Amino acid sequence: MAKYEIRNGVGIIPESATKIEDCAFEGCKELREVAIPQWVREIEEFAFYDCSSLTSIIIPPSVTEIEDSAFYGCSALATVKVSKHTEIGEDVFENCPEVEIEYY
Repeated sequence: MAKYEIRNGVGIIPESATKIEDCAFEGCKELREVAIPQWVREIEEFAFYDCSSLTSIIIPPSVTEIEDSAFYGCSALATVKVSKHTEIGEDVFENCPEVEIEYY
């Protein structure tokens, strides 16, 4: 399992991670933003579950799949930028009432 960190509200993805694993940041109330690096290919289910302070995220085109409920309950999430070629599972943004998804 990769070692994920949060520094000053920013989620850090280790260079060894090609995916963000199930429940990686689950319930991290201090997480405000994440820079997903180009080496990440997949975001597994519940990876950011209930990260209620997460406000925006840019998902690089290297991510080809976002699994079910990956951002479930991220109630402060307002902006998500994602490639139109990324496969997005069910309920990925459920309980994210303000989210706007921008496809590029």
